[in-house]
Amino acid sequence: MNRKWFSMAGLVVVATLLLTLSNCARNQHLQSIQVVPAGATFEGVGAQIQFRAFGTYIHPPATKDITDKVQWSIDSQNLANITSPGLVTSTSICGSGNLIASFHDGSNDLFGTAFLTGAGLGTATCNQAVLSVAISGPVGAGTVSSAPSGITCPTTCSATFNLGTAIGLTASPAAGHMFVSWTGCDSMTGSACSLLLNANRTVTATFN
Repeated sequence: MNRKWFSMAGLVVVATLLLTLSNCARNQHLQSIQVVPAGATFEGVGAQIQFRAFGTYIHPPATKDITDKVQWSIDSQNLANITSPGLVTSTSICGSGNLIASFHDGSNDLFGTAFLTGAGLGTATCNQAVLSVAISGPVGAGTVSSAPSGITCPTTCSATFNLGTAIGLTASPAAGHMFVSWTGCDSMTGSACSLLLNANRTVTATFN
């Protein structure tokens, strides 16, 4: 009698485990998308770069190449075109933009990005340059925004402006943190940074 009871109990456990594993396999969800490489510079018109999108899943955990499953787009059409999944062909060396890989998973819209730029930016060949902002310090310690608009770092940390543009940057610490300093500015007043964009430049805001 005991032997039969244990046998039945074992069958119940096995059946429950198989059902759980089956449900996990059916409910696997995409959590994030990473585009590789994270950025690229086009040296000439017609240059091609193959990007790939990798998805991170849960239930069960896995990382998969989803290059042919995401939707590819570029938010600046004056620089390059997408000629096949992840394959980007430059049409200019005087522009910049974000390559975006997007995917709709249930109620979530997920995105991965890579920053594209032309080699002529910041030179006499073009009339534009790229301003990049880096944030140093604890994750989530603060944000940086620009005037004219274009940068809202850490969401968007690089943007293209016309050469000779006077740009103001403002550092805003998060609750419980402090702004410390700027590097790379022409002038600084407290949490404000000012510069004249006469070439590609990088500015760093430090928080603690």
